[in-house]
Amino acid sequence: MSFKTLTTLAIIPASFPGQALAHTGDDHAHGIANGFLHPFSGLDHPLAMIAVGLIAARLGGSALFRLPLAFVSAMVAGAAYAMIGVTVPLFETAIITSVLLLGAALIANANIPVTLAITGAATFGFFHGFAHGTESPAAAPLAHMLGFVGGTAILHITGIAACHALARHGTGTTMPALRIIGTGIMGAGIGLAFMA
Repeated sequence: MSFKTLTTLAIIPASFPGQALAHTGDDHAHGIANGFLHPFSGLDHPLAMIAVGLIAARLGGSALFRLPLAFVSAMVAGAAYAMIGVTVPLFETAIITSVLLLGAALIANANIPVTLAITGAATFGFFHGFAHGTESPAAAPLAHMLGFVGGTAILHITGIAACHALARHGTGTTMPALRIIGTGIMGAGIGLAFMA
């Protein structure tokens, strides 16, 4: 599947209004729709999730699936904590920090040990998941969770596909391009920090 096709598949559902993805009166469908759209809301979630995909593809090997899996698994745990009423202080600050650090990792282009990358992805995923969980509808919390897992997976795949597309379209251009993307992500994170 081409990068253009993957990007289109990622963007189209995000443009649908919530009512178009849910049946009126069906809490389960509404919960899935709201959950699916939540990772696309704002800048913090999509930037971090796409960055995880980019880094996973950049590292390659087992990191290609282990980073996104660590992020999503910890995200589900974070959401569960929020849903049962556990409080986590400064989680919004942690989310902005994740955007800054993921952008910095792309700029540095270091060969990060996979274990460290997985730990970072899981840590960031927990806080993003906690944010998702705080907005979970009481009527359909599991449906909401299922929805945001799907949305997050699409954003990770978008990052992976983008990195692979860069690698295919020119020898030696992948690393500078990832640094430029990382600079944009980090810059957006700085902007979010000032708006917070």
